[in-house]
Amino acid sequence: MYQTIIFYLIVILIYTARPDRPPELVDPLTSLLLIGAIFLAFSWFVRHRCRKLARAAAFHDDGRLPLLYDRLQFQLQIAAIVVFAGMVYGADLGALVGYLPLIGRSEGLNSLVGLTVFFLLEIRVWAELHKAFAGRIVLLHPRSAFIRSRLRFAIGLIAPWLVILVLADVAGALLPARLERLLSQPLGEGLVFLAFLLVLVVAAPPLLVHLWRCRRMPDSPLRSAIEKLCRHQKVGYREIMLWTPFEGRMATAAVIGAFPFTRYLLLTPDLLRLLDGDEVIAVMSHELGHVRYRHLLYFLLFFFTFFIFNYLYYDLAVAWLLTTGPAIRLLESGGSTPEVFLSLLETVPLLLLYLVFFRFVFGFFLRNFERQADLACLELPGLAWRLVSAFEKLGWLLGAVGEKPNWHHYNIPQRINFLKAAINNPEVARRHHRRIKQAILAYLLIFALISIPGIGWQRSGLAEKLHCRYLCQRLERLAREKPDTAAIELALGSLYIECGNEEKAYRHLNRALDLDPANPETLNNLAWLLLTAEKASLRDYPRALKLAEKAAALSPRPHILDTLAEARWRSGDCKAAIELERRALEKLPADEKREHYLEQLEKFASPPPAEIGI
Repeated sequence: MYQTIIFYLIVILIYTARPDRPPELVDPLTSLLLIGAIFLAFSWFVRHRCRKLARAAAFHDDGRLPLLYDRLQFQLQIAAIVVFAGMVYGADLGALVGYLPLIGRSEGLNSLVGLTVFFLLEIRVWAELHKAFAGRIVLLHPRSAFIRSRLRFAIGLIAPWLVILVLADVAGALLPARLERLLSQPLGEGLVFLAFLLVLVVAAPPLLVHLWRCRRMPDSPLRSAIEKLCRHQKVGYREIMLWTPFEGRMATAAVIGAFPFTRYLLLTPDLLRLLDGDEVIAVMSHELGHVRYRHLLYFLLFFFTFFIFNYLYYDLAVAWLLTTGPAIRLLESGGSTPEVFLSLLETVPLLLLYLVFFRFVFGFFLRNFERQADLACLELPGLAWRLVSAFEKLGWLLGAVGEKPNWHHYNIPQRINFLKAAINNPEVARRHHRRIKQAILAYLLIFALISIPGIGWQRSGLAEKLHCRYLCQRLERLAREKPDTAAIELALGSLYIECGNEEKAYRHLNRALDLDPANPETLNNLAWLLLTAEKASLRDYPRALKLAEKAAALSPRPHILDTLAEARWRSGDCKAAIELERRALEKLPADEKREHYLEQLEKFASPPPAEIGI
């Protein structure tokens, strides 16, 4: 399950970070034909690989076949992700979906349609796997039932994310513009992530048991024994459910839900057929161990700290990459569109971060949490040996698969050997509990040490400075390629104002003014610089007033009137400044931010300080 979750996270990231091409650059018919051709080629590839392995499997015994099946399923799932990425980046799948009425304007519906294409790829994989292996591996019959079961399982894993997207769309349509802007800021993004965690914790477990067609475990002596075990270990739950698997080899149990009111205990019928009553109780003791040792809450902690790390460093990393020579050369090479390259630049580092975090950090804790949960059965006499017996039966059922190294579980022989060592020597269990406590403390300490510089860099505005540096580098190159271009000089001067490099801004804006003396934007921006420069040597209020008056005469737009009002105020004419600022507010479109203009009005109510007056 954990591997599948990571795969779906990658797919979601690929689609949400898709390149945002202008509509005029996308030919819907060409995109549709290309996507169709890619889908047909993938279908042929999947059929060829499944048939090839099915023929080769005739020479293998049934014990090795599940391992070959799982390996092929993993390879085809990777192939589906690669093909889907090709559809998104090479065939403009996201832009094509954006052409659909209503759907294109809703990120939630857009993502739902986009991911539907990925699930069509998955369905081709599931159908061919079932066709090739149902004869020798027990899979749910008929094939349509197997596919529906796999699809329900997949939708259950991504449903919380889709719910958040749809809620965000609804909020965007109904909430006031001011609150919508708040949600787009760092604080708002944090609140949205907390809402996602809330949905994940509260709403996801009932949704999962519904989508996975779980049913209440009937009253029986075994159910009574499980209820007694829960009372003994003081673990609350909402219900004990039977989960029908989509593969006959899925003899397992699980616990979902971090809190009792949304916690479900799941068992598969295959597990009940394979194990006797005492062995089932031992397996359930393992699952309850996850609750008792707070593993589910630790998972939420890991997700939250991972989000904080992304927030602190992701934008910084992307901004820094944009300033490197190779990135700038690739953007200017013309070999790929800037939208695709920028999207890849945002996606690839995050994918690598996902893989490193989940494979090594999260995987380390998962393996050791599973081992700690195994130790929970030591508290009841004889139960540990029943868990050993259950593992031995599961090992027999899984064959070579149970001996395969696993990034999120120790394999079955390793778990059996560890459990036997803990039974014979209680110090083994105590040492493992200490190891996990130390690992969690070390994780929190390392996270705190890593976060401190990130917080400082965020407060310093380093990401914005790096973005400015990147844009300045690109515009400087363009200025060298096309010298004496007024528009480029204006863009550079305006950008250097935002970046705080006043001397370069002054030089480029004066150059732009020489090249195009009647450009109102050049007049306005140079006037603003002369009014607000931190360096006293650059301030020139009389010239600024003349430039601002000329700009307003050419184009009396709100931001230009605001500059003229600032010049009037600094010349000591508060009344004229207020009148001009009110005119600017009247001309301001309804969807534009008004805070700056209101602050200016409040400032103009008092005369300027003597040190800045003329």
